[in-house]
Amino acid sequence: MNDPIIQLTPLRSAVCSDAPIQLDVLVSARAPQPEVHFVRQALNLALVLDRSGSMASERKMAHARDAAIFAVEQLLPTDRVSVTVFDSNVVTIVPSTLATDKAAIIAKLRQVVPGSTTALHAGWKAGTQQVLEHLQQGGMNRVLLLSDGLANEGVSDPNTIVTEVQGLASRGVSTTTLGVGDDYNEDLMEAMARGGQGNYYFIDDPVQLTDIFQTELHDLMALGGWRVSLGVEPAQGVRVAEVLNDLEALPTGRWRLPNLIVGMPVTSVVRLAVPPRPGHALVAAFRVAWDPPKGGPRRELRAQLDLPAVSKANWDLLDQAPEVVEAVGLLMSARARREAAFAAERGDYAESFGYIGAALACTAALPQSPACLEDIEAIARLQGDLAEGKLARLAKRAKQQYWGRGHGKKLS
Repeated sequence: MNDPIIQLTPLRSAVCSDAPIQLDVLVSARAPQPEVHFVRQALNLALVLDRSGSMASERKMAHARDAAIFAVEQLLPTDRVSVTVFDSNVVTIVPSTLATDKAAIIAKLRQVVPGSTTALHAGWKAGTQQVLEHLQQGGMNRVLLLSDGLANEGVSDPNTIVTEVQGLASRGVSTTTLGVGDDYNEDLMEAMARGGQGNYYFIDDPVQLTDIFQTELHDLMALGGWRVSLGVEPAQGVRVAEVLNDLEALPTGRWRLPNLIVGMPVTSVVRLAVPPRPGHALVAAFRVAWDPPKGGPRRELRAQLDLPAVSKANWDLLDQAPEVVEAVGLLMSARARREAAFAAERGDYAESFGYIGAALACTAALPQSPACLEDIEAIARLQGDLAEGKLARLAKRAKQQYWGRGHGKKLS
């Protein structure tokens, strides 16, 4: 197995000897490459689909069925899958089973039709029970929850639901949420994904569902590590001003990172407040730790940042690392879009317009890399929502873009 790596890239290649500075550091961790004859860990997957009455509109139910069928088709015979559907009632149409008879599972999925109201919590909980009955210690146990509506049947208190999601995550069952259309509670769905250590997607067009399921399955199948955390140990006098990504702060003083996916680096920007430093010295040490997908002892990468000290006049003349400039600019653009979402929720068209303009300015100032071009396209969709007066859709889309950029996911 190849050695894992952690790479530290400071904005400038020195600190100051005669003035305090703010220094952004790009931290990149890459999972170890597997052996040539790598056999991936078996999946334990629960598909939980909303079939409430609103799923009939815009052919949502048809696309949800197609996406679920696509997911089943990608599984190996060693994987487990269950299918639970919910409206006001919850029915597990496929109890957890090995994916050996895919045709029978798909036949059950093709029979799903829209019903009445939305028992979101009960549907999610039924899915988790299917996973728990066959829990794979150290394996990949996940619930994929898809809904287009509000939790209006049974338990609907967000705090209660999120607490349960967090509890299941601590037992090794993660939750990914997919919100479809303009009517679901994006704050609840995002909080469930965050607490559930999964992913959150806003699906504005049901046609996207198959692509999103493909992305989610790829991440699960190429998992290199989970329960990933970032620790920063500043040198004396140095402090962490903030972490620019949208990361959860852990009780240990570290931050939760997205899962390590083989071949895909996990990147974060740490902003350090650095006092005057006398000569070449340690600035900070960094630690990325994770649990291997096949179980075993927790692993970690460590690296330290040592930089020379120069005068402030010379420091100002140093080149800025372009990859750090881009990472910071894209994160600042995402933050502006989150503020645009909050303004849209207040019904403040002018303020939302201003924040979207600020987001575009942040991205447009950067060299036009693929990531920047993706950002510009994403912002254009927000501008379209604003022009059409679709503030609810703008808020959902902007929040998902903030989540996606902060977690290294594709923007929608």
